[in-house]
Amino acid sequence: MINLHVHSNGSHDSITKIKDLVSFVKKDGQTALALTEHGNMSSCVEFYKTCKKAGIKSIIGCELYTCKNQAPKEQKDSDNKLLNHLVVLAKNYTGYRNLLRLHKISNENFYYRPRIDEETLFAHSEGLIVLNGHIQTSIHDQLFYHLDALADCESIDCARQYLYPDYEDRFLAVANRFQAVFGSDFYVECQLFDQTEMWQQASGMILRELAQKHGFQAVGTGDCHYLTSEDAILHRTFCAIKQNSKVKDLPNIGYFQSGNYGVITNEWAKRCYPEDLILATHEIADKVEEYDITLKEAIPKSDMKNPRKFIYNTCLKKLKSLKLYNNEYIKRLNYELSILELGNLYDYFIIVSDYMNWAKAQGILCGPSRGSAGGSLVSYLLDIITIDPIRYNLLFSRFYDENRAISGTLPDIDCDFPASRREDVINYIKNKYGHDKVAGVVTFSTLQGRNALKDVLRVYSACDFQSMNKITELIPARDKISDLLAVFKEKTGSDSVLFYLLKEEPRLLANYCVLDEDGNFTGDYAEYFKIAIGLEGAIKSESKHASALIISSNPLVDVAPLIRDKSSDDLLVGLDMDSFGDVSLAKFDMLGIKSLDCLTEVNKLLEEVSI
Repeated sequence: MINLHVHSNGSHDSITKIKDLVSFVKKDGQTALALTEHGNMSSCVEFYKTCKKAGIKSIIGCELYTCKNQAPKEQKDSDNKLLNHLVVLAKNYTGYRNLLRLHKISNENFYYRPRIDEETLFAHSEGLIVLNGHIQTSIHDQLFYHLDALADCESIDCARQYLYPDYEDRFLAVANRFQAVFGSDFYVECQLFDQTEMWQQASGMILRELAQKHGFQAVGTGDCHYLTSEDAILHRTFCAIKQNSKVKDLPNIGYFQSGNYGVITNEWAKRCYPEDLILATHEIADKVEEYDITLKEAIPKSDMKNPRKFIYNTCLKKLKSLKLYNNEYIKRLNYELSILELGNLYDYFIIVSDYMNWAKAQGILCGPSRGSAGGSLVSYLLDIITIDPIRYNLLFSRFYDENRAISGTLPDIDCDFPASRREDVINYIKNKYGHDKVAGVVTFSTLQGRNALKDVLRVYSACDFQSMNKITELIPARDKISDLLAVFKEKTGSDSVLFYLLKEEPRLLANYCVLDEDGNFTGDYAEYFKIAIGLEGAIKSESKHASALIISSNPLVDVAPLIRDKSSDDLLVGLDMDSFGDVSLAKFDMLGIKSLDCLTEVNKLLEEVSI
């Protein structure tokens, strides 16, 4: 069995980490794995790299949201609020690029969720495999007129009485429409993994019958949101947290209550699926080509024909103008330039110097320096910063070194602008390098330590608010113990704040939970601590990064998923920052500082007084 309908924590309703998914299917003897997050592809690069390292074929996909009844995506009203789901897989690199385009379009047409219509999907069909048939898809809509009534049925024959009288014609109308576009890459999706739910068994078997009768290909899938049934409680808790609900108030349906939404193992598949549906999963995996989504050149090219010569001559000229042309400064300059050459960073520094100097030419008050960039003489001589690192004995090695250069890691130069003028600088960059190659960055907020435990206590109504605060105030913020967590991770493989405290500082929380040498949790709040540890790292929300800006040498839609910023409607690069370098994205940090606005006003007042 190859799992073709799979969610990781990138779906925001799953708690499974990609490394755990890949490890799990490898141990089960599976040779390929798909990733089909709900409406986004933010984990695609991490997924690709993790699969490649493990020797598993990666099948990059997405569970797209589509408008019901062939409604146009532009129609944003209550009649077009309800959406279908559709699993779409990239068969090759062309399909991957088309999937990224569909992802972008779906976010441009965001209405409650990112969405596309059938016309848009069909226009970008090349290289795509489509699975249509699980609940909430356009094909499944054609079967039952009273889906809820199936809960009382104990057999498929009972379920058949709730089929539309013309369900076969309704099925054909949709299936023929999809097959006309996707041909042999269109599959009828049959889900039979939860034998306790009659609606699933009935629809899965009826869809298989219809596919066989009318010559369509059917395939068996799961709907993975965690690894095993033991993790179902984590999923249930996380859904309650995301929905701001109580666990006891979640709907009484299998998705929330059963433990059958895990990874389909080979043994499980043989128990629940006819052989033809299992073989079809391997057929799809065999169709998917091996292709590389990574790119090597992360830094866009500047407009200088000889970047090294430009930087060297500019720095020498600046040294002379500052009367600092001596052995100490020349030696430091040559050393820094040798490291920059090793990291191929000349264009990077030219780009930063260009927008900093443009801002100053427009009368924009820029910050003198921030962080380790103050240790770079090249930054000083290019007017990126205004602090002489040699005068103040600041180390270049704190900013950048040979190891980082060899690894291809980009430096961090935080540039400060007045909050009111930051967008002016960004617009200058967009106009120069292309609006399709410049964007902000999404940042993901995860459940960690104190917040994880507090959310768990809340959704289980475990104690009153005062007691909740009393417990969680004992838990230090993650950044306060980051060095200790790094050492702990090397020793145990876990960087959970709560697990660390229970193992390394057991007295701190002993009144509430104790972890013994055998790994057993005891105490009045043991159950909640165990759940909270399992949820640490789950993505709770996303927002726009306050300072990061991507400048790419390629159109962003070709290399990265773009996600709508709910506060501005701008499209943001929807990858975690560890993936930027893998797809040729260079990050630049530009902070909007309100105090610089205040200083700008003070300068204006002083000028008026002097006049």
